[in-house]
Amino acid sequence: MTGDKVISALIGLVGAVSNNGRTEQTDEVIREAFLHLREPDRDEDMVRQIHAAKNVIAPDCAVCKNPCGNTSDYDMTQFYGADEKVVGAKQKLIETICGVMKESGEMTDSVYRGIAYLGYPVQPEECEELQQEIQEVYK
Repeated sequence: MTGDKVISALIGLVGAVSNNGRTEQTDEVIREAFLHLREPDRDEDMVRQIHAAKNVIAPDCAVCKNPCGNTSDYDMTQFYGADEKVVGAKQKLIETICGVMKESGEMTDSVYRGIAYLGYPVQPEECEELQQEIQEVYK
């Protein structure tokens, strides 16, 4: 699906952020990624930008001889291999984040958590609760 490579890379970036913190550059890269998520001709460029931001935050991960996987790009076959209700809830979460990024330049912790949820085995209700939280924060 269009944007899968970008989502995969974003999940890895959020893993790096969870260990090392974020920067203003990180916020902007994530915002741009969601603003252009449905533009297939931008995928490769966005993935490069995401990887560059991740390397600023966690430079040792790029050359680690024993990678833990925490900052690796996510295997999207796991995303689509989940129950269809989970996949649907995660896709709605992605759409919610895309929508709020169009309205605001501010990046909140709930958006970072939303990206992390995309790579975790969560229940649909958890995605729906976070989706509502994100919508409330950006009202």
